[in-house]
Amino acid sequence: MPDRIPTPTRPLPLYEFLYWSQLADSQTPTAIGQILARARPFNASNGITGLLVFDGQRFCQHLEGPVAAVEALMGRIAADERHSEVHIAYEGALTQRRYHRFDMGYARADDPLEMEQLALLRGDAALQQFLALRSSFDIQS
Repeated sequence: MPDRIPTPTRPLPLYEFLYWSQLADSQTPTAIGQILARARPFNASNGITGLLVFDGQRFCQHLEGPVAAVEALMGRIAADERHSEVHIAYEGALTQRRYHRFDMGYARADDPLEMEQLALLRGDAALQQFLALRSSFDIQS
């Protein structure tokens, strides 16, 4: 058998999702603790990073990582009984990560009206508005 020429390892292509959802009627706002407790180790083991923002009733989450991993995670989120009305506001290829400090950062949104207005946006406008607001969030890792 001929020697194989080693091929350089290339990082998997990155992909990002920005989605909105409502806290399911059967849940209380304390569900956020359970979500974070499960998300952080799962994301770390699957190469996913991101930021979850919660206003007590509405989730906004920006996820990034390998395509297959973030697509599978979006499927899990859509099927999660703690979420209702899951809407993808933006998805697309990503050239480099936006989140380097944490597997899943968390911020509490202080202004529910701001979250409501963000939830109306779609596409690049939604992504740009979310990214612009990141500096106003008190992010916990």
